[in-house]
Amino acid sequence: MSGILFLTGFAANAQAPATDTSTIDTILAFWPFVVILVLLLLTILWYQNIKTMRRGRETGRQRPMGANPVVFLGIVTVFIVILLALPWYLNNLEEKKGSEPAETTVIAPENRVETVFLVEGMTCTGCENAIQKRVKSLPGIELVKADHVAMQTQVVFDKTLVDEEKITTAITDAGYTVIGKLE
Repeated sequence: MSGILFLTGFAANAQAPATDTSTIDTILAFWPFVVILVLLLLTILWYQNIKTMRRGRETGRQRPMGANPVVFLGIVTVFIVILLALPWYLNNLEEKKGSEPAETTVIAPENRVETVFLVEGMTCTGCENAIQKRVKSLPGIELVKADHVAMQTQVVFDKTLVDEEKITTAITDAGYTVIGKLE
């Protein structure tokens, strides 16, 4: 239990301070690392169990009666796979919930600005969604498209309602770092 508290505290402190970032967004930002650690732990446990079973067969010793470690490890594996898939499911659920036609911003051509920000810290689609949700909540935003692979966020906005500084602040508040823009 203290390990979980340590990890959640680490995750909360590793990002820039976010005033109203949800807990799910914070967890999703570090989820790839959690998945790797849990899968590594499961691999080690399965390896140890198989090694013990082989050693028992080679020496001819029988396993004492009681709980079958293979069944227990199988149940734990299924449970962990479900837990690891939960953020992906929640992310897709949120996307479906937000798929209703949103209010579109009409921007006069002379006020329309398109900027591509270079963003560090995005590791998954959850990160992309966190940035898109945060920036889209600003007034005058027509389009937000984040890409964690290219480390870019494209924003189309009305320069009379919002400026690049506010957009940069929104991305920073979501827990990511803007390192520049494409010209």
